Amino acid sequence: YQRRVREAVVSTQSTGVKDRTDIGIEVIRPPNYTNAILLGVFLFAVSGTLLIKGNSLDFLYKWKYWAITSMFIMFAMTSGQMWLHIRGAPFAHVDRNSGRTSFIHGGSNAMFVAESYIIAIVNGVIALGFIMMADAPKDQTTLNSKYMSYGGLALVVVFFSILLAIFRMKHRAYPYSLLF
Repeated sequence: YQRRVREAVVSTQSTGVKDRTDIGIEVIRPPNYTNAILLGVFLFAVSGTLLIKGNSLDFLYKWKYWAITSMFIMFAMTSGQMWLHIRGAPFAHVDRNSGRTSFIHGGSNAMFVAESYIIAIVNGVIALGFIMMADAPKDQTTLNSKYMSYGGLALVVVFFSILLAIFRMKHRAYPYSLLF
């Protein structure tokens, strides 16, 4: 039973009857319990965490927990994830002729869900590179601090150039590039 298809047909038929005869036909749809289920899962997860932690809620006062949480929210928002959620964009596009899957939309006015995941991951790696450069110890005599700062610089340069390449794929007239 294809509920979505039949729902669309019934809705179309009821509006057609209403337009022609001024008789309204009420279409009764089954209730959607998705939000209630998601709220229940969230409350279950929160109560499970509090049960496991017991009376110790010290993890709520740690700044690294809140920093990581805010970084994840920031990457999700700046990657366009909320915009795609509102618009209901597809995950990717499969070309009918070649069968090739494209994860990045060619135009500048649209975006795929997979593209927002890619952008969020690239932004996260760039942020990780900056954190590696900033958290490298100040003592320059140890090799670990030098490797950590050079590795962070390499991550920033490579992944920022990937970000610019993705931007140039969407805006073909953009003249700047770094490595790619």
